Amino acid sequence: MDYNLSGLSTREFEHVSQALAQEILGPGVSAFGDGKDGGREATCEGRVPYPSELEAWDGYGVVQAKFRQRTDQQPQDAVSWLKGQVKEEFEAWLSPTSKRERLPEYLIFTTNVILTPVPGSGGIARIEQFVSTYAARLGLKGWAVWHHDQLCRYLDRYDSIRRTYAGAITSGDVLAHLLDAVSAGHKPRSDALTDAARASQHRREARLSLVPEERADAVLDWADKSSLPVVTVPVGTLAVLVAPMGAGKSEEAESWLREGLREAAGDPDVVIPVWVDAGKAVPDLLDAITRAGGEPASGLGRIVIDDLDRISPEQVAQLLYEARLLLAAHPTARILATCRPGIELGRAVVHEVAPWSVRRGAELLDLVIGDDARMLFEEREVQDLLTSPLQALSVASRLLAGEDARVTSLELLSGLAASVIKGRRKGSPSSQTWDRLARLAVHVLNAGGPVPAQHFGHEAEVWELTDTGLVVQEAEGLRFALPVFEQHFGAQALRKGSVLPEEIVTADAFPRWRYAIAFAVSASAPDEAENLMLRLARANPAAASWTFDEIARGKKQHHGMREAEDRARTAIARLGRADDELRTAEIAGTWLREALEALVEGFGPLSGSLVDMRDGRLPRWGVWAKEGWVAISPSRYSSEPPAVTPMASHPSNREDPEWRLWSQHLFPGDPLGRWEWARGRIREPLERVVRRGALLVPPDSPLAHERLWHLAQRLRQGNVPRDGVSVPEVRRRVEAMMEHVRTSVRYTHQVAGYTYDSADIRWLHSQLAGVTDEVLRRPYGEPDQEILRGGRMWQGYSPLLTLGITRQILRDALIGYRQLVELNFPSLASALGLYSALPVSAEGMVVMPEDDTDGSHSGLIHTLRPKAAGRRNDPPEVDLDLWTEPGFGPTSPFPGGPVGSKTNFHRPYYVDRELSTGSSRPATELAYEWLVRDLKAVGWLGVHVQLSL
Repeated sequence: MDYNLSGLSTREFEHVSQALAQEILGPGVSAFGDGKDGGREATCEGRVPYPSELEAWDGYGVVQAKFRQRTDQQPQDAVSWLKGQVKEEFEAWLSPTSKRERLPEYLIFTTNVILTPVPGSGGIARIEQFVSTYAARLGLKGWAVWHHDQLCRYLDRYDSIRRTYAGAITSGDVLAHLLDAVSAGHKPRSDALTDAARASQHRREARLSLVPEERADAVLDWADKSSLPVVTVPVGTLAVLVAPMGAGKSEEAESWLREGLREAAGDPDVVIPVWVDAGKAVPDLLDAITRAGGEPASGLGRIVIDDLDRISPEQVAQLLYEARLLLAAHPTARILATCRPGIELGRAVVHEVAPWSVRRGAELLDLVIGDDARMLFEEREVQDLLTSPLQALSVASRLLAGEDARVTSLELLSGLAASVIKGRRKGSPSSQTWDRLARLAVHVLNAGGPVPAQHFGHEAEVWELTDTGLVVQEAEGLRFALPVFEQHFGAQALRKGSVLPEEIVTADAFPRWRYAIAFAVSASAPDEAENLMLRLARANPAAASWTFDEIARGKKQHHGMREAEDRARTAIARLGRADDELRTAEIAGTWLREALEALVEGFGPLSGSLVDMRDGRLPRWGVWAKEGWVAISPSRYSSEPPAVTPMASHPSNREDPEWRLWSQHLFPGDPLGRWEWARGRIREPLERVVRRGALLVPPDSPLAHERLWHLAQRLRQGNVPRDGVSVPEVRRRVEAMMEHVRTSVRYTHQVAGYTYDSADIRWLHSQLAGVTDEVLRRPYGEPDQEILRGGRMWQGYSPLLTLGITRQILRDALIGYRQLVELNFPSLASALGLYSALPVSAEGMVVMPEDDTDGSHSGLIHTLRPKAAGRRNDPPEVDLDLWTEPGFGPTSPFPGGPVGSKTNFHRPYYVDRELSTGSSRPATELAYEWLVRDLKAVGWLGVHVQLSL
């Protein structure tokens, strides 16, 4: 079909060009808004599947739109006009005075003019010949011109873009509505109900790819007869099922939808439920619902949005926002979404999927493989694997393939793909098939969803992948039948070097790639696994720590000193032939030091506060080793080579002052055991620094201002006057303490129950040097009303003043949290829950009922919600209301009431806390609470660490 592209405005044509570029070149395309764009409507970086996967462009590409208002001139006029437009762009790029920052390697011009296709002399040929004259001068590796006819063919293919601009590019709004009607495919209710039931059955059968075909019906029948309760979602509610990979959240959502199908079959007034994959719901949820069979004009009922993990955090925020708007417009609707832990869910009501009972898992296993497996049910190692449907079916696949099921859950899942193929095919797939599966996994994980088949390969390659039973081809493209398969083959790509560890521990990539990373490390040979951990530690210590914990989870625990010593001796012996004790000490010390050095490198500037350093490096180690025991003594003087000095006698028996301090422990005997040891060497001092709130911040940070006030006002040893603290007096006291600091290895000073250490005193001395005022004042102002006897500090602030101060505290806390992460944990940032969600807005309510005389019902209720757009360093947005009505106040300012569920990063998205007005470090307390939760989630703080601010 031909479309009236001239019916668009210049701006709309640019938007159409950008949308087509993102569809054709892939999700890595960046579009530019209105204004000076530097000669580009969109750009792409890296490998894109254009003009085909085999001839893929790989480099920096630019898309530039050329729109002509009038296209009714002769063909030669169109060619002349386009030549002039193209020439202007090339001359601008080639000009020595050009302000365009970067020359493209690949270039696409889009235009609405019609070019004739006559070979050699037509408009297309003449434009291509003209562009080629400039290509060599510009250094282009490839170029293309998407003219009117080419754009029409693309619009035929990409229906969502065509429908967005249908009113302009077809002959009128009537055709636009007609196009909607055709796309929606209106059909009788009976047919729509039948189609919805068939689609549900198809999804259920697709999830049984691990079950032999002859047993699939029996498993479905068993599931239908299950007495498990179906989740309840009231009308007008947005709810989310949250559970780890393979725990059965999609199955529970399907049960909820099938309950709706049964109701619709028995009552013509019940709306037919709709299932939408999250990837299809972006960027228009209502459009996706319509395409899935929903009829918004007639009303909406149950709606499932499956697999929010497939889309970016920004898209999740936007999608949930659209879902709330939809519920407001359609009061009969109810929405149930699914996702893994770790996604910020805003106001949604969360239902955590409970683990299966071992008995239920055993029933499924027995059904799939028969009574022969019943002997395994009593074994603890196998029982632990039967608490989720995916793991139970994975055990069945291993047993059917003749493999041992006594493995950890990670080993079970990482070997699942091979078990499936062994159980379904005769012979083994070719190495080329495995390579293509790995390549597809990289595409799927990077894109966060299905990959268009034409972007991946030709039909024979696609058939080869779908024939394995691991890959499914749908309208949206190719995807793996189960998420665990894409993680498995992503791990294969990582092990083969098709993707680099450093590239997939970024904020955007790590949440999608983390299980693939864990699979890769756990499935690798010891040397390969250690090398991967070294690279992870240097790039992102949080990713390395999370990976280690994921692999260690479920490992058999060893007890008894004799067994531990045997394992330690064996582990040292595996590192190399040790002819004597000195050689053993050198091998053991070098092995441990390598892991610690990698983590130190990953921590960057903060590492100097966490481990003993000499001239920016770890000091030389004196190492003694015997019978699996290792003693390490850091040199007091030197960091010069050799890094490890073997010792013939224990450091405690030496009189040399260089090796005065030492620590002793068993050599880590478990695989990857040195990472737990190295993390422990850093974690303990990190916990001390965090507890005191003494991490680095910029001098002008709001947290620095709070810390200065906190340390200075305590020096008075009495009540602080309302007019503040005298700066000269504080300087005199600090200078006196500095005399001791300068002449001591370690100095502490106690005032009013608070202990100042050398680091506090040095910091205070340095910070005071930049203070020009004569008086330090409380960061957020003094109380404006009298505090009753026995009352709390925050009760001295009136409701309106509390509201204003609390808004500022939340802003400062969000700024301070970002500064803490970026200055102290830059390499860990991408794996930290709140930081990976920035920018966020704070929303909530200050509750101070006027009849709450004892303050027991007052507080701050707030949530942090990711913003759909923006940069991490944008000024935080805080939207707080004030409640002063008599009574206990609202339980929550958010629909659905308070929810205590936590994300994978242990950060509640809903927080109810006491007011902090009047505290000496209120923003610091909040910022550190968020940071502590994030660091605990990735293993860098112990679960019992509490702040002592």
